[in-house]
Amino acid sequence: MIVDLLPSEEQQLIDDSVRALLAERLPVERLRETASHGGAAERAAWGDFVALGLFGIGIAEADGGHGLGAAEEALVARALGRHLVSLSVLAQMAAPHLATDDALRTRLISGETRATFATVVDQGTAQRIDGDNADWLILLGEGVALVDVPAEAAPIACLDETVSLARLDGSFPAFERADSADRISLLLAAYLSGIAQATLDMAVAYAATREQFGQPIGAFQAIKHMCADMAVRGAAAEAQVLHAAVAFGAGLDDRAEVACARLLATDAALRNANANIQIHGAMGFTAECDAHLYLKRARLVSVLGSSRQAEQERLLAGVA
Repeated sequence: MIVDLLPSEEQQLIDDSVRALLAERLPVERLRETASHGGAAERAAWGDFVALGLFGIGIAEADGGHGLGAAEEALVARALGRHLVSLSVLAQMAAPHLATDDALRTRLISGETRATFATVVDQGTAQRIDGDNADWLILLGEGVALVDVPAEAAPIACLDETVSLARLDGSFPAFERADSADRISLLLAAYLSGIAQATLDMAVAYAATREQFGQPIGAFQAIKHMCADMAVRGAAAEAQVLHAAVAFGAGLDDRAEVACARLLATDAALRNANANIQIHGAMGFTAECDAHLYLKRARLVSVLGSSRQAEQERLLAGVA
């Protein structure tokens, strides 16, 4: 099966429009301010997301969406990752796929009803992410489920201080992995690929301007090799994410394709975020440099509803 990974004119327009909005409304620098944490900045821009039609982009027109596919959703998710946009926005894109009620799906697409992710810790505990005003939870575990938000939530600390995390206690349903779980995992992989590309861009820009011994540090062979490795990892992850997205539902083994995308994107995001900090030197380890934000977010997303071992098992199952 031949898959064209080059975006069509319409897809490029979508990508450009989303990137332009995020650059204007949600630059990464916003996260230096506590007032923008926990998805607060994204809630302020909610109307802009609705105006662009992001929450129904992959939903069939008959169901009130725009009739596009996983490829367009992946382009949006990649752009969200580049700007470390709250995962509640990604959850809002995914939620209409899980709604079985037409009225609920319509409210989710319009942004009137809001959803967010929660990762299952055990049968009676889950952790909600950026969901202070969420009406529904997308539970991530071995599968996915869309459920009502429990009444009680206890705030807990998160490694990524820009994220609002809360413990939820209740009776959460057991669920099996379905196509919807693979689609959400693909969106998370695309988000991670955006982090991988953003950290590469940040490292290259710094290497071109920071000087040591009378020349930019990018002229040094060690820095060149690090940036080249970052570029290769990012390109491999992006190619597999786009391949899995374009081919999703077209007869290939979606579970194996998505598992491969998730593995490559997780590796690229984590290793590129680490390399970005190292290239920035001592400044890269300070809170004043935004490099740490990418690493923390990559670590959070990498464990949502999955693990490296789980993805390896799914990939091997598809090969067997």
